[in-house]
Amino acid sequence: MDLRVFINEITSYDLYINILISLKNVLIGFSLAFFSSLVLALIIYEFKPLRKILYPILELLRPIPNAGWVPITIILCNTIDTSILCITFIGAFFPMFLNIYRSFLSIPQDYLIISRLYKLNFKDRFFKILLPAIMPGIFTSLMLGISGSWASVIMAEMISGKEGLGYYTWKAYTLLNYEEVFIGILFMGLLGALISFIIEKISKKVLFWVRRA
Repeated sequence: MDLRVFINEITSYDLYINILISLKNVLIGFSLAFFSSLVLALIIYEFKPLRKILYPILELLRPIPNAGWVPITIILCNTIDTSILCITFIGAFFPMFLNIYRSFLSIPQDYLIISRLYKLNFKDRFFKILLPAIMPGIFTSLMLGISGSWASVIMAEMISGKEGLGYYTWKAYTLLNYEEVFIGILFMGLLGALISFIIEKISKKVLFWVRRA
């Protein structure tokens, strides 16, 4: 490996533009996946008839590998950028949905009894009983979801992208520019670890009662 080439590449404008594009895709796909998984998990938890219909469908779709969704999203989406966002969304959605849904199911019955005794409306029941009870599970879901979305966006950019960190790394590999390949892999690990670290730090601030326990 040529150290001069490595230094030139790690300070290049093109590298950081591709990193920002990947981070943008992850932020959008991950955010949409989180809110979708939380809402859907809540709906399935609250309405048992829907649970019997929707949950088996989601369990059927969940084991499909992210790579299996690539051709489907390319066919269904109008642009490559949209297909990459869809793959990023899918990579984060299923692990977050499953963990949030199971967090709802593990809420102690005493909490639910208290909500019925005080005759709380849905809004108060959700924000005062359900949401605090599943908050540890939500942060676990965020850690799983960000890992899934980050891996998915890199894979999607490698397969069908024209920009982004995944595309940057794959292009370097095809051109035998091994310094760029190493840099791409290095930043994949660093950025993934940084995002996970940020989520962990936020969770320690928010879940203060868990930390004390």
